[in-house]
Amino acid sequence: MLPPFIDPDAYKDLKASWDTGPNDIFICTHQKVGTHLLKKFLVETVRQLVPLPDSHIYQTGDIGSDTVPWPSVMYSQKGRQAWERHIAQTHDQPRLWYTHSSYDDLPVRTIHPETKFILVFRDPRAVAVSQFFFYKRHPLLQIRDDLDLDTFVSMFIDGDLYFGDYHRHVMGWLYRMDERIHARQLLALRYEDLVERKSDCAHAILNMIAPEVETNPDVVAEIIASTEFNKMKKEISENPQSFHLNPKVYFRSGTTNDWEAHLSEEAVAAIDEKTRSLWGQDLTCPPLTSIQTLSLVTAT
Repeated sequence: MLPPFIDPDAYKDLKASWDTGPNDIFICTHQKVGTHLLKKFLVETVRQLVPLPDSHIYQTGDIGSDTVPWPSVMYSQKGRQAWERHIAQTHDQPRLWYTHSSYDDLPVRTIHPETKFILVFRDPRAVAVSQFFFYKRHPLLQIRDDLDLDTFVSMFIDGDLYFGDYHRHVMGWLYRMDERIHARQLLALRYEDLVERKSDCAHAILNMIAPEVETNPDVVAEIIASTEFNKMKKEISENPQSFHLNPKVYFRSGTTNDWEAHLSEEAVAAIDEKTRSLWGQDLTCPPLTSIQTLSLVTAT
């Protein structure tokens, strides 16, 4: 399930040796469900609302690999020393990571009871379309040029993609089978709400990572503005810093219903059948109970 740019030995070493700390904050996503959007929310929240030294890495607003690393990729490509330097550099401030790992395969040995996790999930139909275009455009994911969307949807439904089955990936984080992560350590957000209900999400994120910080409405408004799709795309295009993907290629639409223009009726029916079998009748959201989440996520 690991893409070719992750070294399995590095992954295993992290899983055997990494003990998370109280200031670690993980973005937990499958691919193409709003990872970079949540990065921007978090970096801007930390930069503007949490006191930081002037030289701190989050002061520039960078959401690339130098500031919000994918730990197993950082370790694989730069070595353990680079990973350890990042931990030392951020030892006394909120430390942001992102991972596409399933809950069971999270590359850590132990989880500190104050480590925080923010899960983002998305309408499976939208995920299938967004992943298709991402796989087709990414040079390292080894997808054949003639792969069509309907075939990709079959792979998506079968869970035959990197990081495994999307539906079960979300369920694994929501309905954890052990007590490594308490409900108070997990915030679950819908991508659709990050796009359409930014203010609610911004307040929920702030309450999760820095509940002691007094909310400044003007600053929250700035955070919300910074996460608008076109503004993000323009900013990263003009000054990518350590962001490794070309936003003109990989930032595709920033909308929530783009899948309607791409999926065939047969593909929609097949994805919906899978969703109902695992998530129930809500085709965009699994049942949410006994977890820390936004009330707006379950609102009808």
